[in-house]
Amino acid sequence: MEERIARFIAALRASGVRVSVAESQDAWRAIQHMGIADRDSFRLSLRATLVKDAEALPTFEELFPLYFGTG
Repeated sequence: MEERIARFIAALRASGVRVSVAESQDAWRAIQHMGIADRDSFRLSLRATLVKDAEALPTFEELFPLYFGTG
């Protein structure tokens, strides 16, 4: 799962979403705290830590199921 999350963050960056190292670290901390068992909480944890403006939301929502499935 760690590699998949790292690839997801790289894909966000490659798609033009600005994700800093600090935000990536925040995402890892959130996942450690929240876990991955509840898919919606997992998605929202990543979204809250990796997306900083509304313009990046569609990209996040498009890429998330490619890396983590649809449910």
